[in-house]
Amino acid sequence: MKIPSDWLEFNLRGKLALLIESLVVMMVVVTGGITTMREEEALENELRKRGLAIASDLAKFAVRPLLSRDLATLRRFVNHTISQDYVLYTFILNPEGKVVMHSNLAEVGKTYTDKFNAAAVKFVKPGFIRISQKNEVHFDIFIPILVSDIRLGTVRLGYSHMAIKKEIETARRQVFLIGLVTSIIGGIVAYFLAAFISTPIKKITNALKEVTNGDPTVRLSIKRNDEIGALADSFNKMTEDLRNTTISKDYMDNIIGSMNDTLVVVNPDARIRSLNRATCDLLGYTEDELIGKKIDLIIDTEEEIFRDLAFPRRPGIVNHELFYNTKSGERIPMLFSAAMLINKEAEVLGAVCIARDITERIQAEKALQQSERKLRHLSSQLLRVEEQERRRLSLELHDELGQSLMVLKLKVNAIQRALGGDMEKLSEECNGVIGYINEITENVRRLSRDLSPSILEDLGLSAAIKRLVDTSGKHSHIEMSLEIEDLQGVFPMEGQIILYRIIQECLTNIAKHARATHVLIEITKRDHHVICRVEDNGMGFDVKDTSGQDPSSKGLGLTTLNERARMLGGSLTIWSRKGMGTRITLDVPMEEGERPS
Repeated sequence: MKIPSDWLEFNLRGKLALLIESLVVMMVVVTGGITTMREEEALENELRKRGLAIASDLAKFAVRPLLSRDLATLRRFVNHTISQDYVLYTFILNPEGKVVMHSNLAEVGKTYTDKFNAAAVKFVKPGFIRISQKNEVHFDIFIPILVSDIRLGTVRLGYSHMAIKKEIETARRQVFLIGLVTSIIGGIVAYFLAAFISTPIKKITNALKEVTNGDPTVRLSIKRNDEIGALADSFNKMTEDLRNTTISKDYMDNIIGSMNDTLVVVNPDARIRSLNRATCDLLGYTEDELIGKKIDLIIDTEEEIFRDLAFPRRPGIVNHELFYNTKSGERIPMLFSAAMLINKEAEVLGAVCIARDITERIQAEKALQQSERKLRHLSSQLLRVEEQERRRLSLELHDELGQSLMVLKLKVNAIQRALGGDMEKLSEECNGVIGYINEITENVRRLSRDLSPSILEDLGLSAAIKRLVDTSGKHSHIEMSLEIEDLQGVFPMEGQIILYRIIQECLTNIAKHARATHVLIEITKRDHHVICRVEDNGMGFDVKDTSGQDPSSKGLGLTTLNERARMLGGSLTIWSRKGMGTRITLDVPMEEGERPS
């Protein structure tokens, strides 16, 4: 049932007015009651004092008639006393308690034996007792009649309470009138005070309704230096914060809505709290189908990131590659990132999970890996073809060009022998040609050895490396030291040629670029591995900078070294710093059949 706001306003104003008026009435009633009680008490005290004064006067005047036994005079004094207002009775007792004179002459000569009369006769100080009879109240007052501490008798006087009653009735009427006027004035003041309080409260409630209906721009213009003013200021600050929060929320909602990545927010119990449109589009679910469901509906719970406690409790952001399960049963590879939601009390409120479909990336990576495999295969084939071509050229240089040079040398020798003695100058020319032919022949042999070191087949890998080091040192004029273990049977012929080429390439690069004065070549067998280390004291270089260059700009030296190491099934490590030389380390695992027993 909807209650009208006007009725609510009136009800609040009426309640406040009624509350204030009730407080006023209570104050009036309590104040009137206290005032009446205090007035009654004061009047009683005054009444007792007046009765005591009248009785004292009678006691003073009765001394002489008692001494002279002048009953007529005593009678006159008693009648004078009884004639005063509110005096009900008066009589005089002798020391034995016998009535000497009474306002009612019929009581003269009687002796009263009640307790109060006995007490009145004995006490030497004035006293009184409050007596109620037949809804009438009076004070019975007694005063001793003393002369030089000799008791002549006692005066007893009855003083009516009626005077107090009349005064109290008058006071009550006055209090009632004052209370009535005060209540009327208080009611009027209460109504305006209630209006003063309820009006801004009504404004606040109406503003709250507007905020509840979705309008956070409402502001209150209540300027008061009291609690209601402070409440209005707090309300304005709250609506401003709410407006800023709403703007931020709308901004974030727009961002989240425009995201191509999926976003899922889960509760601490791993149930989905919210998600964006991209998640529904990717998985084929509607938002209602996922809200409140366990996260394992779309993510396998055995994944590392959801192991132990349904969502990560590690600090920071956790990245992981996993699969999303679609409604149709398809598994989509995702790059998944999650971060905990933690409040100021360090309590976990949930987790925010963002994921990106990496299907295309994985396909591209597979294609790239396949291309790399093809390139490596092609590179290996090129190196093998290069080695075969080197061997063919070596054979042609050794067999054809070498034989041709030998025939040419023999013919020049024949020509020299056929010359006569007078042709000495021509003979010397022939000697020069023969020497030149010998030099060419030696160069051809060296080129032939470099192209295809036949010493590998003749003497083995260790001997071939020793000769390579000696020859390289002589031609480059660099001091070279070699420490090599026996490598007999460690590598097949193809592997021997590859290792030989790696060392040859290292020494060639040192001779061309390093400006070194000493080179150490160390080849050892350790823990079923062959370790080959080539170290120089040259100028060094920046490995990262050189590795990142386009191979076409400065040759294929490092690329070829790495490819040859890969063909051996090993790994190549290059360390170098400018001014500190270079160290190249090749680590090749030996096959089971090649390991020494």
